[in-house]
Amino acid sequence: MNVFENALGNWIEIIDDKNDITIENYGYETGVIGGTTENHCVKCVAVNKCWFKNEKNKKPERFDKTNINLVDLLLKGLMPGLYHPNCHCKENPIYPTIENIKLLVPKGKIDYLFNNKGDWIKAFGYHENDKEKFLEVLLTKTRESYFYGNYYIQSLTNYGCKINLQIDIPGINEKSGKVYKIETNYMIFPKGKIKMNTPIGGWQK
Repeated sequence: MNVFENALGNWIEIIDDKNDITIENYGYETGVIGGTTENHCVKCVAVNKCWFKNEKNKKPERFDKTNINLVDLLLKGLMPGLYHPNCHCKENPIYPTIENIKLLVPKGKIDYLFNNKGDWIKAFGYHENDKEKFLEVLLTKTRESYFYGNYYIQSLTNYGCKINLQIDIPGINEKSGKVYKIETNYMIFPKGKIKMNTPIGGWQK
């Protein structure tokens, strides 16, 4: 990574030029359904057209070519690809702005936030009449955290790439001047979208 790339954000988009299917073709409850992706693997579909910081633990791990016999693969007509033999995915450099980042908030997540994490929110100094302010702070900090690469990949399954975002929530009122370091859990979706799983997941590790 050079200084020029770092200044522009050092982002990549995973692209399979032979495949238009993405995780958005499926419901949140099912994720990518095996057997419905033509000749494309579930993992590749789950990250197709998704954006990642081009850094270790912030993008899917590449196929490990050190422990395979390349000659055997070639004789079988297989090419060692990005994630598996015969994979068509590529890492294309992109240069998003923070305005390009969109949050997907499934129905019921905000009610869950205030009903189940109310004690946390109060502990940060946000009172009953500060709910809208807290939500604005949380979502703004979440977008910034993803954009600046303050996240790590937790898992990659048919439901998509799950990330933990590390965000700093400023205290207000009697907690003004304090900063609360929490994590929030999202799934990466195509074209700069991330879908909320857990609005407050715990303290930063």
